[in-house]
Amino acid sequence: MHDMGEQPDRLCMDFAGILGATPGVINGVCTATRFRRNIHPTVLGRRAESFMFIPQAFSFENMGPNGKALCLGETVLLQEEVNPFMSRLREQGIIVTALHNHWLFEEPRLLYMHWESIDHPLSFAKKTRDALDVLIKKNIGNKDRRVNGREFSREEEAICIEFDRILSGDMHTFEDGICTVMRSRTSIRPTVLGRRGRSFLLVPQMFTFESMSSDGRALCSGETVILEDELNPFISRLREHNIIVTAFHNHWLFDNPRLMYIHWEKIDHPLNFAKNVREALNVLR
Repeated sequence: MHDMGEQPDRLCMDFAGILGATPGVINGVCTATRFRRNIHPTVLGRRAESFMFIPQAFSFENMGPNGKALCLGETVLLQEEVNPFMSRLREQGIIVTALHNHWLFEEPRLLYMHWESIDHPLSFAKKTRDALDVLIKKNIGNKDRRVNGREFSREEEAICIEFDRILSGDMHTFEDGICTVMRSRTSIRPTVLGRRGRSFLLVPQMFTFESMSSDGRALCSGETVILEDELNPFISRLREHNIIVTAFHNHWLFDNPRLMYIHWEKIDHPLNFAKNVREALNVLR
């Protein structure tokens, strides 16, 4: 899920190693990602195990002469984990920036927390790892669930390629029947805590489909960073296509411009969903 045009350096690899994550470079920023694979949710009754639903992501960038950088993190959480995890972050002096849902009609209920700090990257990684240790380790949900017992086909992979083309992704992956398309909204150049930021955690656009049934419909989902004055025109365009808007909110604090994030979902034919989303995205500057 990374731009392979630039390889992570030793610091990036050490950062990811502390967090048990995969290192990569997106927009020139060290970004470490992993799936929270002990949670096996459903959304709108469909298996929902793409990175969109069970993410853990961490980044650092814009390092100053003192070795401190803008460090960001996010994770999916269960309800009972929220306050222990939040307390552990605060004990480490990390700024908790948001807690909210991203989706509707999910089982179990999924919440997402975001946090930030100006810190030495490896120190931030160790503090975050310490907080992550409070999370439940047992499996939640049915880890053996499959989509109607089907094998994932080359036809679905071809649909993923076209899904990516329609949405003009920077990259796409197709694995275990899950198609993920990622791109960065690099026209937005925010600062956070006074530091310029390019992290994918700040300027993401991501689109997925998974759990395709025999009628060709799948669980389709999307999210984008969005500016305040773009939010309602974009909502209107999504609703014209009966796409379910599931959340819109901040992810960060002390950001300029103010960054909002919107999430949406629908059971649909993936290429129809992609075309409708592409048309909605046209309202963005």
